[in-house]
Amino acid sequence: ERKKAEQKLKESEEKYRLISENANDLISIFNEDLQFEYINKKPFSKLLGYNYNELIGKNGLDIIHPDDHEKVINECKVVSKNGEGLIEARVKHKLGHYITTETNGTLFIDSEGKRKISVITRDITERKKDEKVKIEEYKKLEELSQIKSESIMIASHELKTPLSSIYAASQILLENFKEQLGEEVLSFLEIIYRGSQKLRQLIENMLDASRLESDDLKLNLNDENLVEIINDGIKDLKLWADKKKLNIKADLTEQYILEVDRIRIEQVIINLLSNAIKYTPPNGNILLSLNDREKYVEISIKDTGIGLTKKEKEQLFQKFGKIERFLKQLDIDTEGTGLGLYISKEIVELHKGKIIVKSQGRNKGSTFIIRLPK
Repeated sequence: ERKKAEQKLKESEEKYRLISENANDLISIFNEDLQFEYINKKPFSKLLGYNYNELIGKNGLDIIHPDDHEKVINECKVVSKNGEGLIEARVKHKLGHYITTETNGTLFIDSEGKRKISVITRDITERKKDEKVKIEEYKKLEELSQIKSESIMIASHELKTPLSSIYAASQILLENFKEQLGEEVLSFLEIIYRGSQKLRQLIENMLDASRLESDDLKLNLNDENLVEIINDGIKDLKLWADKKKLNIKADLTEQYILEVDRIRIEQVIINLLSNAIKYTPPNGNILLSLNDREKYVEISIKDTGIGLTKKEKEQLFQKFGKIERFLKQLDIDTEGTGLGLYISKEIVELHKGKIIVKSQGRNKGSTFIIRLPK
């Protein structure tokens, strides 16, 4: 029986030796002094160039890069305490160059009751090179993105001042001197006003998108009257709505005070209301309402416009997520970049709020809901 047991043990040892020798990874055993007691010869020779006698009895730190000694020693202490550990270290090839490795260490007790560490080491040099290349590529992309953002900011600021003057002048003429202007002049003036309004919004959106990319869009929070903000947004777009013969109704209380960034929330209102005006055919209706819920305040903009399909709703709020809806027969202006809704979503989320869109489908209108926490 003893001979049979010895034979089985011998066969088992031979089986594991063959597995070890034909493995791709380095397999070794160290004593508590970090001396080699076993190595799988073929993989060590193939990967590092050392033969069995050159390593057995030697300290493992002798082939570890000096800068990695401290972390290897510390990780050995972790293995001794916790029973296992994982570490990256540079191992020296016999020819002098270093190979980056990932090592798993496991503590075990041998037949004599001595503590040993079983180690499996894998060459990750190529993986680390790939990671380095990816990091460098990412840095280059970040630099290019920064250059792009700065270029947009500079160009936009240069355009903003003269454009604001054109927009303001055309708005004053249309609001105060409409009766004195001839029909032809009025027609051209409306083109100037609408064109400058679109371009002004585009510039603002590009500036905000750049600020969001670089985390530079900061909120100036104060106690503000939401009713005033909504009414200011309606006033800003009244000329456009009147031209399309749209009926805008506001179901609002006298006032509701909430801590918000007034300029930014008005920007969101204008973006959503612009969207409603744009996609609602002439003689349609738009209803704005303000509701006080238990945990949040809800601003709703409901229109009788062309509505949204399920797929279109999924595209909304994405950067440049412009939805192509060719509905010129309904006298609908579909021009735009898709930035407005993306920026609106980001602004509301900076307020810890949420934007929701509801629509039953094409030609069934849309409702955009802004929820701002109290």
